[in-house]
Amino acid sequence: MPDGKAAEPTDERIRVRRLGERGRYDKETVDAILDEALVCHVGFVEDGQPFIIPTLHARADDVLYLHGSSASRMLRVLRGGVPVCVTTTILDGLVLARSAFHHSANYRSVVVLGFASEVVGCEKLLALRAIAQRLVRGR
Repeated sequence: MPDGKAAEPTDERIRVRRLGERGRYDKETVDAILDEALVCHVGFVEDGQPFIIPTLHARADDVLYLHGSSASRMLRVLRGGVPVCVTTTILDGLVLARSAFHHSANYRSVVVLGFASEVVGCEKLLALRAIAQRLVRGR
């Protein structure tokens, strides 16, 4: 951090509780994880039933684009303005110990809470390019 102080979470719901000193909330760290992770999981509730759908994503500045068919349940529900949770995880390695009880994993993850909005007009091409370029540069 430029001032030497760690950024605080923007929402208490995403504060890391266990080993909280490992949590990072600064924009640079969050953007780097979103940009490196290939898959995100999108959580939402429809008619009282929670769903978590894996999909592709891309970030353009401060906008997170989700890939999917406009006819999909996920995008149909999100279009209605429901709360959404998007998570990404990068598994960096497994930590093995003599006892299975002490096995662990090193990972980086991001949890984004908010509301989705439908991408329309010229922004659709921007979103498609962002996702395509993220997966295969120069494509």
